[in-house]
Amino acid sequence: MKLILEDLSDQELLDLMKLDNQPAFVCIYKRYWSELYRCAFKIFPNQETCEELIHDVFLYLWDKGRNVQINSLKDYLYIAVKNRALNRIRAENNLLRMLNARAGVAESVMPAEERLHCMEINRIYDEALAELPERCRTIMIMSRKDHLSNKEIALKLDITPKTVENQITIALRHIRTRLGEYLVTLLCFCLLI
Repeated sequence: MKLILEDLSDQELLDLMKLDNQPAFVCIYKRYWSELYRCAFKIFPNQETCEELIHDVFLYLWDKGRNVQINSLKDYLYIAVKNRALNRIRAENNLLRMLNARAGVAESVMPAEERLHCMEINRIYDEALAELPERCRTIMIMSRKDHLSNKEIALKLDITPKTVENQITIALRHIRTRLGEYLVTLLCFCLLI
């Protein structure tokens, strides 16, 4: 009698996967990918990022799943995707806060080389901000420089908080791309503050 993986329960698939059964893992992936994508997209509305987050969750499940006690596979996957999406949002927000904080540090306390790096990073950041569409740039400035909440921005601009969130996501993606190689340098310098 041939074993039909699609008919197995989550726990049975998980048990097989823990025995390095790749078809069982693929079955789990196919069973949950689209649901997890929808879940991630509600939190972080960016296709590329959502796909990356889900890929990371499944990669972790394959690599470390046999060492993790999982009572409900569905709950485990949903929580993992939500946590990764929220962590990504926090990381991007923290990066911009660090950049803004770093720009406010007195030049006299910075070594010359660090000052040059900071000036270059600020230049790239300002250029990336200037390249954004006007509404997106305005929302980003209101959020990061004026420190307004998404709700406050939405009220001021007569748009929905979801639109504000989407525009900030677009801006962050663009700024992150433009910062490129300076991103690691920026994080190192910011951690030294």
